[in-house]
Amino acid sequence: MSGDEPPPPGAPTPPQEEQPNGAYANYLPHDLKYSADFEDAVMQVVLSPPQQSDGIRIIPEDSSEIPVEGISVKADAISLQSLPQILEEELPLPLDDPRRIFASRIPGVKLTHPGGYFEGGPGLDPTLDNFPEHFFSNNSSAVNSATLRAAVDKEVDSHYEELHARLKQRRRAKEKNEQIERELRNMREEHSMELKVNRKLAEERRAKKEAKEKRRRERETG
Repeated sequence: MSGDEPPPPGAPTPPQEEQPNGAYANYLPHDLKYSADFEDAVMQVVLSPPQQSDGIRIIPEDSSEIPVEGISVKADAISLQSLPQILEEELPLPLDDPRRIFASRIPGVKLTHPGGYFEGGPGLDPTLDNFPEHFFSNNSSAVNSATLRAAVDKEVDSHYEELHARLKQRRRAKEKNEQIERELRNMREEHSMELKVNRKLAEERRAKKEAKEKRRRERETG
């Protein structure tokens, strides 16, 4: 690998590595353009999750777990330069985008960056993120790593339940809309068929009338 080539994803962090441009996001997920296809894809994997979760799992820095190449990686061993540069305008990325390589809390949804957005791209710039203050103000009992991790897991589970409920509601609305569309399509097809039948009946009546008039004229001239 030449010096100009970026390190592969998950490569060790070079000494005194500088933070690249775009290492953090200065926008929130709700600032991104809406994509019905992305929402539907997330709905599908959340409500019908895959049997196995894939993606490279991030091991916390304070963990003694030994990483396995291609399976897991220590958080502090990831080279910032190896992470993709993703513009806000590109988001949300499809779930099968090849830049999604890191596992997330949602099976079937991989991240492009450790701690990044589900939509793709890096997470929010820490200088703009007020979540830690909000979190600790609501979890004053988190005084060590064990209680902190338990509090984080509880918070994540709560958000996941909210997401699951919202997507179930979306699926019901989508199914209802699809049912309405089918009914409207059937009504249009029935109306079109009625018009064709009425047109054919009108043509037959006109043909009979013309034939009757023709016979009358023939009798009068005969």
